[in-house]
Amino acid sequence: MANYKIVDLFSGVGGFQLGFEKEGFEVLFSTDFDKDCETVHKVNRPDVPFLRIDVHDLSEDKLCEYVSPDTNIDVLIGGPPCQGFSTIGKRISSDPTKRAEADPRNTLFKEYIRILRYLKPKFFLMENVQGLLTRDKGRIFEEIKKTFAETGYEFNYVILNAADYGVPQIRNRVFFYGNRIGVKMTPPAAICGEGTSVPHNTVGAAISDLADLPDKPEINHVALKHGEINVKRYALIPEGGRLPEDQLPPELYRKNFGNTFKRLHRDKPSLTMVPGHNAFPIHPWLNRSLTVREAARLQSFPDDYIFQGPRQKQCMQVGNAVPPLLAQAWAKYLKEELDKYYGEV
Repeated sequence: MANYKIVDLFSGVGGFQLGFEKEGFEVLFSTDFDKDCETVHKVNRPDVPFLRIDVHDLSEDKLCEYVSPDTNIDVLIGGPPCQGFSTIGKRISSDPTKRAEADPRNTLFKEYIRILRYLKPKFFLMENVQGLLTRDKGRIFEEIKKTFAETGYEFNYVILNAADYGVPQIRNRVFFYGNRIGVKMTPPAAICGEGTSVPHNTVGAAISDLADLPDKPEINHVALKHGEINVKRYALIPEGGRLPEDQLPPELYRKNFGNTFKRLHRDKPSLTMVPGHNAFPIHPWLNRSLTVREAARLQSFPDDYIFQGPRQKQCMQVGNAVPPLLAQAWAKYLKEELDKYYGEV
């Protein structure tokens, strides 16, 4: 039969769909509102239909230009922007009347569900930060469960660590998943780490060959030129550790040292890659932060997948993405379930 078909909402640079493509899924339609993400799609997957639009403006008529209601869609995937739910940074009001105004990203899951109702895929899979589950004392999570229950889809959720699926990075994310065809779904089984015979992939194995490579902008490998004071600070950070703030000489001290003053360990998975202002962790043995390409390796992107726009935007593109290897684990599992379904109907 033909390849199984997916639609990707809030696609960012396409890490989610890249994992599904590796398992033979066909992307019918992809959308995001960011212009640099649009450029990434055009450069890396020019044959995949992409629409840059605010999802609130993605009407049924507009959807019909790409996928009609009678299109046989197997899986709807997507990751609504997560910053509003994240445990990192400023939290917003728990007053429901102020929540959307304070950060409208907190209600984007409703747009996902609106499109789910319209497209009626057999399966859905939605990714977000783990902190969503406890946000506003669990009120947002309860709202999500209630809204999904009204769709008629079976609904469940699980927290997965990307490192357990071959990604050289500790990255815990929540996945909401379900279907309308009566399948009792189980999350994909871990392939490495605790409970398996295979160790986690490590930072050293992923990026050591890039350490002595000169800057190569064409693959997003450009080292930041840090100031002398920061280089001296980095030199004090032990491998796998953080800056010893209480032991700094006066000339190196400042207020508010953040997560950027942590050094990765070559023999362990990376810390979580988070989006920010060039805010990747410090290289295991060089006194500089990671390049965009090194961070992309730690997210399991292939080297021929090129990010676009200013460096700050490239960092955000990498940090916001679903790691393709983790997406591929879901795709492999869903392909097996679809094989069984189509074999029975």
